[in-house]
Amino acid sequence: MAYVSTRPYDLRTAAPFGIARRTQGEFERFVIELRQGDLVGLGEGAPNARYGEQRQRDLDLLAALAPEIADLEGPAAVETFCQALAAQGGPALRAGLSAAAWDLAGRQAGEPVWRMLGLGRPSVRTSYTIALGAPEDMLAQARAASAFGTLKVKLGFDGDLEVARRLKLALPETIFRYDVNEWWDRERAATALMVLEDLDAELVEQPLPAADVEGAAWLKERTRLPLLADEAVLTVDDLDAVGDAYDGVVVKLAKAGGVASAFALISACTELSLRVLLGCMVESSLGIAAGLQLAGLADYVDLDGALLLAQDPFEGIEVEGDLLTASEEPGLGIRSAAPA
Repeated sequence: MAYVSTRPYDLRTAAPFGIARRTQGEFERFVIELRQGDLVGLGEGAPNARYGEQRQRDLDLLAALAPEIADLEGPAAVETFCQALAAQGGPALRAGLSAAAWDLAGRQAGEPVWRMLGLGRPSVRTSYTIALGAPEDMLAQARAASAFGTLKVKLGFDGDLEVARRLKLALPETIFRYDVNEWWDRERAATALMVLEDLDAELVEQPLPAADVEGAAWLKERTRLPLLADEAVLTVDDLDAVGDAYDGVVVKLAKAGGVASAFALISACTELSLRVLLGCMVESSLGIAAGLQLAGLADYVDLDGALLLAQDPFEGIEVEGDLLTASEEPGLGIRSAAPA
């Protein structure tokens, strides 16, 4: 029997984090602890208002479900339980519970999670996000991120293409990918994609509202740039709805609902010849570590959430510039950070 507990906390970014929908610097998160004997498995919940999630609602639901969760044995049983919860929403809750179960199982087995999944040790290069803001601030962010070969720039504001031009001019050797967070309409997107083609963009995430699948297919016919679905695809169940309107999918554990669900989505994308970008929310190293276990399966990686923080409450991922390497320690290999 595993004892379940939760702990809420807030993460703060080193600078305001702006996307087309909003700008914020504080993010409500929570830890799920699964304790069995002397061993504790940890997972992070990263609720997102875009998907109708609220931290307190997740915590209340976890408290109500704690007796059922306590009787589950092993990550497979927890993943099955998480699938049954999908109808209630809460992908971030399920992702945190899934990660905690795998972390606990790895600690019990004395093995890292990536090895338990039959994968090699992940060591991947991540992009770094340039948050939406004043043009000079975005340029300063980009120049400060010189250790990163790839930058992901948030677009979706008046003058965004001029900022993209200035960034490319200032950093001609850097690879740029762009994320619009559903903000453009069709005509605006078609015009913008022509500009981004000229700037040798690597890819563009979610240029149109998620519901405009016809528009995405229309855009895809008019650009050579890879268009990736983010808000439009949360789980495997969403792939039929988008059909072949996109070239790829942004997979995040916090929206897929956990390790197994994200693994299944990546596998389905591979079978459909869709590219996979493994992404994240603003998360601590605990949340990032769960996603990192699957990073070797992705075509692109954007696991910079913990790198954006003013202070990370966890540690354990090896970071060297833009290179992230998963721990060889049991479970997720994450521990509380030493006091600053």
